[in-house]
Amino acid sequence: MKYYKMLMLLTLVAAGLAAGCSDDEDPLKDWTGPSKPGTEIKTPAEVGNRVVAHRGGSTEAGTRQFPDNSVAALNYAIGLGCYASECDIYLTKDDDVVVAHASAGCYINNLKPWEHTLAELRAAGTLANGEQLPSLADFIDVVLEAGTTRLWLDVKNITIDGKSTEEGREASARACERACEIIEEMGAQNFCEFIVTGNATKISSSSPVTIWQRSLAAAGAVGSNAGWMSFRNPADYISYGYPWANLSTENLYFEGKTVNKNGYSVQKFLDAGLKLSVYNADLDVDMDYYLAYKDKLYAICTNYPRKLLGKWN
Repeated sequence: MKYYKMLMLLTLVAAGLAAGCSDDEDPLKDWTGPSKPGTEIKTPAEVGNRVVAHRGGSTEAGTRQFPDNSVAALNYAIGLGCYASECDIYLTKDDDVVVAHASAGCYINNLKPWEHTLAELRAAGTLANGEQLPSLADFIDVVLEAGTTRLWLDVKNITIDGKSTEEGREASARACERACEIIEEMGAQNFCEFIVTGNATKISSSSPVTIWQRSLAAAGAVGSNAGWMSFRNPADYISYGYPWANLSTENLYFEGKTVNKNGYSVQKFLDAGLKLSVYNADLDVDMDYYLAYKDKLYAICTNYPRKLLGKWN
């Protein structure tokens, strides 16, 4: 990824330009701009739904054979015909990106990923079904081959032993930036979308920006969509120029109860002109509630994609 291109996007993000939220142009559209010379930029085939399988739908499929963030779980989501499969990404010491769900304290196979190479992380253990830890490139290869399901790449707010640190925030931002470089190299801009932590802490005392500002700038620079996971006044999204909010159902409607934290409802976000997606709608009553908005929501994420797809039409 060209440095000047990302710097320009970062400047626009930090300035809070809202031009991307106009009614005249959908900012979350397929990328047709430049990529690496000779790289074909592919576009997913239409699947007829906006169901996102959380960690591939591992909970529904069975975690022993389909561990979360495994290729097996990804193929489960693809086989169902989901719009996307969500996964978690982390930067490694050798500047790769590993797909995994870190345990408490941000450990993968009892190792901090940014302190170890991908090979070292893999050597420390396999997934429950015997798979080796997948890299982002592995996942991209799978979705490009299938040609339908996208990846939703979750950029975590890394806390080190329970604490937010400059080292952790830098590792979070770099995970997204490196992922964007890999995506551009593979021509997968239209197959990858980011959901980014809402943490508003500056990366360092000398940094003018946060994890999500750097992440959204990096995604925009290569033409991948990115959603911000911060539950706040919809007007803030508009003023900052972020067209997509990815929000927890726990703050809106959860377990059959209306929550609407701070008075912000699904309809209020939609009325503000935002793209809105929600996670995770798992109970039937919650699925039914959000399905009433399915033609207006950007997507619905769930641990039970087969069940949600059965209700979609």
